[in-house]
Amino acid sequence: MKLGTSLRFVFPTSPDTYPTFRAALDALPKGGFIERPMGAMSTGDQARNLVEATVAAREAGLDMLLVGDHHAVPPGYANAFSPVPTLARLMPSAGRMPLGMVLLAPFYNPVLLAEQIGTLAAFAEAPLTIALALGQGERQFTAFGMEETSRVGRLEELLAALRAMLDGEPATVPGRYHSLDRVQAGPTPRVPVSIWVAGTVRTAAARAGRLGDGWLTGQNATRTDLVEQLDAYRESAARHGREPLPVLRRDIFVGSSDAEAESVVEKILAEGYRGVGMDQLLVGAPETVVQQLEEYRALGFEHVLVRHIVGEQQLMLDSFRRIGAEVVPRVHNLPTSR
Repeated sequence: MKLGTSLRFVFPTSPDTYPTFRAALDALPKGGFIERPMGAMSTGDQARNLVEATVAAREAGLDMLLVGDHHAVPPGYANAFSPVPTLARLMPSAGRMPLGMVLLAPFYNPVLLAEQIGTLAAFAEAPLTIALALGQGERQFTAFGMEETSRVGRLEELLAALRAMLDGEPATVPGRYHSLDRVQAGPTPRVPVSIWVAGTVRTAAARAGRLGDGWLTGQNATRTDLVEQLDAYRESAARHGREPLPVLRRDIFVGSSDAEAESVVEKILAEGYRGVGMDQLLVGAPETVVQQLEEYRALGFEHVLVRHIVGEQQLMLDSFRRIGAEVVPRVHNLPTSR
């Protein structure tokens, strides 16, 4: 089993951040969620903490590290670190650990993005992964002058153009949102670049099977939803001649004991955290988290991408240390589910 991590990328900027988040969360329909800013309030501290967390992930022996994406966040509310320059900065600290980005596809120009990926690949010491997500929320789409209903078409056109240009081929996309006629962009990546498609519902999982090198699940998906979506993904991948690579997303905190871990996380859940419950998280002592991962492996997930629930840096570093010492060695030795 492969175990990677994504790093928190939305941070508070003032004591007013949390009340603003809480009010927005309360206004959402049932099942909705927004990113909760957590961590240090100083931009400099946030940047230093990202580098420190990258080192901790590398030392823990994790198989991958990704950074994420968010746009048009008012600076009086929160900082949202941009993924391309963030990943470039983290590369020296990551060493040979594979890296990647989760990008909100509708907001990217394919030519510019192909150039940025090719440039990152010039410096990379390991393969890169680009996970394309649809994004949601009227504020982000309005900021870019887009209709949210255009997001599926934009993602599919972007992906088609990227595949050609990253292969060093001319891209021709007679699309509604991107119209390219034999456009090329360099540098051509010198390391392998995989394109995953993120999806949180059955139709999105099927889209990932049709278009992606992998499928990144929603972090809030229940086990019942995961089973249904995994079936749709595998059926679609087989139909389109793709080798399936389902990647489970789960948020995590590994404590010294189950009681300690649950005590820390229950406080965060009580304050509002992405609309999830304990059964959608990986929480507990190392042996408990390994058991939870074994259960997901039995469902058919050989790759898991975790992100820390906690915002406090020392708690995160302690959890990374336990993951490296007591979780990674055991999950790496789990037999395949096939």
